[in-house]
Amino acid sequence: MSTSEDSRNLLGLEKEIDSMISALETETPAAPDIKGIVKAEAKPEGSSIKSTLKVREAILTGVDDLLISRGARLILFLPIVVVLLFGLAQSYRSSEPDWWQSGVQELFFDFTFSKSIYLLALVLMVADLLLLFVLHYLLWTTKRIFQIETEEIVSTGITFRSSHGYSEMRAVIDGAANQLNLTTTLMIFSTGLLGLALIFPSDTDGIPVLIALSTGALLSGHSVYMVSNRPRFNTVEPWGLLEAFSPPMHPALLNMPFTDVIRSHVDPMLAVRFSKYVSSFNADLQKGVKLSDLQEYLLQVLDMFRSGLIEEEEFHQALGKLVDSRTIDQIINHPELGEETLDRLLMHARDRCAPFFRLNDRMRMHLSSQADNNIWFDVDMENLTFGQANLFAYVLNQTEESQDLILRVQTPDFRPNECEYRLRVEPHSYDSLSGKATYERMSSSIAKSRIVWQTLIPSSMGDATVTVRLEDSSGNLISGKVLTSQVRSDLFTRLRMTTGAVFMFGAALAIISPILPFAARLLGL
Repeated sequence: MSTSEDSRNLLGLEKEIDSMISALETETPAAPDIKGIVKAEAKPEGSSIKSTLKVREAILTGVDDLLISRGARLILFLPIVVVLLFGLAQSYRSSEPDWWQSGVQELFFDFTFSKSIYLLALVLMVADLLLLFVLHYLLWTTKRIFQIETEEIVSTGITFRSSHGYSEMRAVIDGAANQLNLTTTLMIFSTGLLGLALIFPSDTDGIPVLIALSTGALLSGHSVYMVSNRPRFNTVEPWGLLEAFSPPMHPALLNMPFTDVIRSHVDPMLAVRFSKYVSSFNADLQKGVKLSDLQEYLLQVLDMFRSGLIEEEEFHQALGKLVDSRTIDQIINHPELGEETLDRLLMHARDRCAPFFRLNDRMRMHLSSQADNNIWFDVDMENLTFGQANLFAYVLNQTEESQDLILRVQTPDFRPNECEYRLRVEPHSYDSLSGKATYERMSSSIAKSRIVWQTLIPSSMGDATVTVRLEDSSGNLISGKVLTSQVRSDLFTRLRMTTGAVFMFGAALAIISPILPFAARLLGL
């Protein structure tokens, strides 16, 4: 039946049925290519966007490392050079050097010495703005990649946004963006004022005011940059977001010490990826071995290997008791989450929780000597504290019986002022360690130890003391330690804050200086 006939007989029921039948009898179109659909789903648009952003971030991070935040550190020194040029130009505002008038001035379009210096300062300020814009683009790229990866994790069913540390890490990233925005705004304001001052003739009355305001904005912007101490983070390396994360919580009693300490300092993004990666070796474990055992033992022996306590052969031998050699190679040689990432995690944890690793070293030295059949007790914390202090306490029962002990932490200079832990410590005789390798003695002793991790918040600045008492169940003192700490910032932080304060004071003087004569004229002084 033709199309024209159908249009003329639409009201006829028989013709409608015939038309429907003819439509049903037409050739069914071919099914779409399944392979094409699968290929399209295998590479979603978000993945290609993330790959492009990753390439850009890697390039921008390289520029940042070479010129801006590290390497030449132009973002730090260029404003200081501009301030010096401002002072030099101001000192020759009403006079010209002889060497300048003798022939050099002609090479610079007969500009005055002061104006030439201001033009050079303007060029350096524009260069500084370009570096700031590079940092802006780098930060925007990192934030965009972070958002994409967050959506990828959430789409798998993981409540990633509710994980511990996610909101704090977002706050750090947003805080870095706000600091950079403020610095850039002040630098743009300073550059604009200087450019406006150079447009007018040199004898214009308002030029000194514009120069003073430009100087004040410049000093204020650099002061904000110095004081804020913006953390450096990226998504180029797997560990790139560690600096943007600080643990909001941690366990008080460490059952898996290395795992608990390092996991507390791992950002949520890396923690999810690492958890999935470790879970992939579940089928390769030796009989009776758990994933948590593999993770803890791997971190322990890797720390000893990196410290030079064991050789590479002993390292592989130790892991061979838990997994086969093929799995060991997969763990160590993984391109993203392999040995280098594990090293970075250990280094980061050592920097944040140095007392824990010092106690491990002292335990190793204790085990290497002939020990008495008593309770080994040791504590440690930071000697220099700013923000918070990490107190660690080790209790190893080398007697022949289980012990019920009480650990008390007392201090008038930190919060909380007093803490109490009731510990059940199983026996771990020294004879059971004889003839074993170093990593075996350490692993066995750490597993039998009771390890306490207490965070202390300073109540005031200055010298502080902490008393740690180990008592039996009746309250009798077994051992006690008194620790002293200085609550203050480190030398670099004090220097940075002092320099920022000096720049802010100079900015205030620069802004006030042209206002005072105007106010004096208004007051008739």
